[in-house]
Amino acid sequence: MISRTRRTAMLVLLAVLLVGTTCGVVLEEVADGMFWSSRQADRGAAPRHRADRATDGGDEEEFFESLGLSRAQKDAVERLLEDRDDQLAAYWEGKLPEIEALIDANRAAIRGLLTPDHRAAYDRWVVRQREESSSP
Repeated sequence: MISRTRRTAMLVLLAVLLVGTTCGVVLEEVADGMFWSSRQADRGAAPRHRADRATDGGDEEEFFESLGLSRAQKDAVERLLEDRDDQLAAYWEGKLPEIEALIDANRAAIRGLLTPDHRAAYDRWVVRQREESSSP
């Protein structure tokens, strides 16, 4: 049987790991957005959000433009990239319930570590986060 102290320590460690991972993802998004925005601004183009790009590994559209493809090739490549984007969007949409369940379980574990006053503040913060993530 695991002692209460050991169980609490494991939950704290898990919470720190998940919060750290979340912070890392958020910071990566911010840094990536800054990089791409400045790169697009340097070329005089409108900045594009990371989600608007086909991949993280590079700007495929720019690459294919540099190849001097025929109109038919450009159209075919564009259709394939759009199909891939649709498939990726469908994939991630299917994963959202699983991701949300993981986040909810983590938040419940964190709530268990907090005092009633802290829980109330945390609950308000969670509501704000959900509102921000659901707004366009």
